[in-house]
Amino acid sequence: MAKLYSLHPGHRPAAHIRRIAFTIAGALAMAAGSLWLTSCTVGVGWDPTPPYGWDNTFYDSNLTGCWRLTTVNSSYVSGYSVNYLYFNGDGRGEYFYYDDTRPYTENIAYWCQHAVSGSSNYQINVQYESSYSPTTMNYWFSDGGHTLWMQWRNSYGIQTYTYTYEPRIPW
Repeated sequence: MAKLYSLHPGHRPAAHIRRIAFTIAGALAMAAGSLWLTSCTVGVGWDPTPPYGWDNTFYDSNLTGCWRLTTVNSSYVSGYSVNYLYFNGDGRGEYFYYDDTRPYTENIAYWCQHAVSGSSNYQINVQYESSYSPTTMNYWFSDGGHTLWMQWRNSYGIQTYTYTYEPRIPW
C-alpha cells in the first residue's frame, strides 16, 4: 500500500495543494506582468510629433482617410504587394501591409509642411512606429483628389508612388 507524503510534516495535503496553486497563480501573474511590461517598451523612444524647430507644420485634411498603393514608379501594384496608408486627419494613422501573405498593421505619425524644393508645394513626413526617423516626401493630388502622389529621392533615384482613395480600411 502506497503512502502519500506531504512536503512539510504536519501539513494537510489540501493546504499543500492550495499553496502550490497560489505559487502557480503568482508565477502566472508575474509572467503576465513581464509580458505587459515588454509590450509597453515597443514604443519607447518613439516620439511621433514634429521635431523641435519645425514651425510650419500642419495636418492636411485632404489626406484624411484610407489610401491604397496603386503604382510604384509607374508599375502597377497588385496582390500581396499592395499596402495601405490611413491618415486620421490629426497626425496619426496606420500602415497596413502584407508579410508572406499575412496582414499586419503598424502605427504611423505624420505631419505636413510647405515644400522647400521638389515638384509640389507640400511635403509630408511619415514616421512609422518601427522607425526612429520620418520619411519626407513631396505630395500632391490628381483626379479630383482621388489619387495621392508621393515622391522622394533615395539612393536608387527618384521614387514615385501613387495611392488611390479607398472608402474603408482594408481589415
